[in-house]
Amino acid sequence: MTQFKLSEEWKLACCISLVTELSLIDSQFERNNSVSPPPTTIDDYQIIKAQRGALAQECLKRDAFKPLVDDVQVENLKISLPEVVGHRFPIRIYRPSLTPEEKLPIMLYFHGGYWCAGDANSEDLGCRAIIARGSEVIIVSFFYRPVTDVPWHTVFSDAEYAMKWLASSAQEFGGDTSQGFLIGGAESGAHLAALCAVRARNRYPNIRLTGQVLIVPTLIAWPDPQIPRDWADRLKSHVEHADDPVLNETLYEKLVEKLNVFADARRDGDNFPMWADLRDLPPTYLAMDECDPTRDQGFLYEALLSEAGVRTRTDFYPGLPNMFVQFPDLPTTAIAGFHLSVGVSWLLNPGT
Repeated sequence: MTQFKLSEEWKLACCISLVTELSLIDSQFERNNSVSPPPTTIDDYQIIKAQRGALAQECLKRDAFKPLVDDVQVENLKISLPEVVGHRFPIRIYRPSLTPEEKLPIMLYFHGGYWCAGDANSEDLGCRAIIARGSEVIIVSFFYRPVTDVPWHTVFSDAEYAMKWLASSAQEFGGDTSQGFLIGGAESGAHLAALCAVRARNRYPNIRLTGQVLIVPTLIAWPDPQIPRDWADRLKSHVEHADDPVLNETLYEKLVEKLNVFADARRDGDNFPMWADLRDLPPTYLAMDECDPTRDQGFLYEALLSEAGVRTRTDFYPGLPNMFVQFPDLPTTAIAGFHLSVGVSWLLNPGT
């Protein structure tokens, strides 16, 4: 695990930037909704997540973000999945601006938002950074249906079907899965990515995923009275960071409850990968923050993967909150974008 220690000056700069950005979101939120964050309800959370995505798009107009615009081609499309009748799914495709004639590795990416919020905009800067900072890969960002519109198992199946679709359609977008087929996401998107890795191994012998990118993943339906004692002892962040400002434990549990997953399905590894047999899963890159009730889920999963013989690599950012990368003005965010690109390159080049 690579731990990025922050100097006191750097921490102060991060805190000032975070306060500035939260204040900006706060003022916009109050103007539009007469309610102040941090969010305490799912409705609040959906609005703030959308505002973060909008702010990320505004950042692309700044000179500092010019490489993320100039070095990346972006295309928005809608697709149909054979298993889903009557719905077209938005996708956003990212390619290097100087795309070579030969096919490139491809990655399927799921946005965060704890199954009920977010879209391609909220993850846009990270996807752009992967390519702009040097990874030769095509990224397909997939907009699954939220649990506010469909049952939990449909959300999970949307991700699975998207994986099946891209496995057979990669060449249409300049991709070649034999060069590399990654799956990734953030928060709930990381959960869907990990879920797909398990289902690919269990259900689709013709699909060969070559890596996972898991950014602050949530991998278990917490709380659950039947969680093994040794797991519970290693998930202290749910208590230690219960009152953190960006995502608190109360809101997190409301978001999990909104899934409405019945008890047995909560402990099925095909649904929540922490419960799965983790052998023979693809190498995994994780990016982890500290001030986050879900933090220890990622670290526990890393440990369980390693015990199962899966190669892992983790970057850890002490002192930073849940999904700090959605605050573009934080000094560490640009660095994290570079590290994310390096992590993807590590997955694409197994010998490194």
